[in-house]
Amino acid sequence: MKKNKYLILFLLLFSTTFYSCDKDYFDINRDPNSPAEVSEDLLLTATLANFSYEVVGGYPPRVTNLWTKHLADATPPPHVGTYDIDENDVNNFWTYTSYTHVMNNSKKLSELALANENPQYSAIAKIVWAWNMTYITDLFGDVPFSQAWKGEEGNFKPTYDSQEDVYKAIQNLLDEAIVEANQPAGLKVPGADDLVYGGKMANWIKLANSLKARAYLRLSYAPGYDAAEQADKALAALNAGAISSNAEMPTFKYANQPGAENPWYQYAIDGKWGTFTRPSVFYLDLLQSKNDPRIAYQATVATTGTDIGKYVGATNDGGNPGTAGSAIGPFYSAADAPVYMFIYAEIPFIRAEAEFLKAGKMITPEVIDAYNKGIQASMSMYGISAAEITAYQLANALNVLDPEAAYDQIMTQKYIANYLQVEPYNDYRRTGYPVLPLNEEAVIDRIPLRFPVPSGERLYNPTNVPSNLPAGYASLLVPVWWDTTL
Repeated sequence: MKKNKYLILFLLLFSTTFYSCDKDYFDINRDPNSPAEVSEDLLLTATLANFSYEVVGGYPPRVTNLWTKHLADATPPPHVGTYDIDENDVNNFWTYTSYTHVMNNSKKLSELALANENPQYSAIAKIVWAWNMTYITDLFGDVPFSQAWKGEEGNFKPTYDSQEDVYKAIQNLLDEAIVEANQPAGLKVPGADDLVYGGKMANWIKLANSLKARAYLRLSYAPGYDAAEQADKALAALNAGAISSNAEMPTFKYANQPGAENPWYQYAIDGKWGTFTRPSVFYLDLLQSKNDPRIAYQATVATTGTDIGKYVGATNDGGNPGTAGSAIGPFYSAADAPVYMFIYAEIPFIRAEAEFLKAGKMITPEVIDAYNKGIQASMSMYGISAAEITAYQLANALNVLDPEAAYDQIMTQKYIANYLQVEPYNDYRRTGYPVLPLNEEAVIDRIPLRFPVPSGERLYNPTNVPSNLPAGYASLLVPVWWDTTL
């Protein structure tokens, strides 16, 4: 039965394109026995599967972890690891993955669920919709939102909303989701079809508050925004009830079955794409310089060559290809490893930075406490002993005499905790920490500040593409609205 569940899951994963393209698909007056009809439970499962596989464990982290130097692409350049990314490369993530497979289906699920008076399904749909939109706007800047899903009404060339307005819309979706999650259950409620939380709406509410806190902090240095005020809003969202333990982290489980394996396993371990995406020299050197016990979970030791038994990082110029160096650790990349969708340790690190900014970039007892709790949460996720955690905290105590150095420490520890997530890329652009060197053989003279405009947009919606975004590599050097670190 378990095997069949995963096979069905991935059939759904690849069939949702057809669901989202039929403008009449969610007409509830259709024959209920028609195979074209999709109920809330099936649509929820498919949407979560797409979001986990294609977004959280898919193209965005594969690219951004190369740019934050968590990973390196051990093949001869040029390639994405040397910032060689163009308008065609991002088309699938924009068009099919995000706007169709995830967000359009989330919108349809919400509409269907509310029409059928099943608010809990709508709540989950809006959380996933808002969550995916953060990936889109953080990577592309101004994007279609208010007119993005009106194609069936004849608008196939939506205008672009400002990133500021998109962030307001994200917060509104999350607020609506929290209200709906707290409403009395309808005739149908999420259960086994919810492959993240199994229908536990209390956990979805905590996730929504966590995403709200992350989004408020994202705008800490945005034009016209005050860092202390954004920090206060982030803290209020956390205090409203955020994820509070590793057990409450949202994860998506995979199976050691053909087509149902973990996406990092498929991408970097078993050779479906290759085995050249590996932890970088920079990242492994950072962990080893700190005697960080998390290295044993985030990477493997070399299995062949003169460095057998050692942690050997890869470079973007083809260094350490094949099995000569370290690979992504099985904690993340085993065939049946889950995708960790939001790392719990991020919560105390959000609190540490928020308390720091609220205090005017001063080190307070609240900052120190949250910082240490972030390290503890991160290491506990791997099962590292309490004694090792305490020793590491003492060796990496915050520099109370130098607030800027302490800020670097907070963001560096958050960077380590959020291994294989997109969030370190957002934090780097927002704060400048940790300080990252340029990748080897880079085709531009700085780490990219965004994804390029998809070629499909330039071809089919050219009048609405922001005029400040040139074609080619030049677009990678234009910061998104909230990025004011230049």
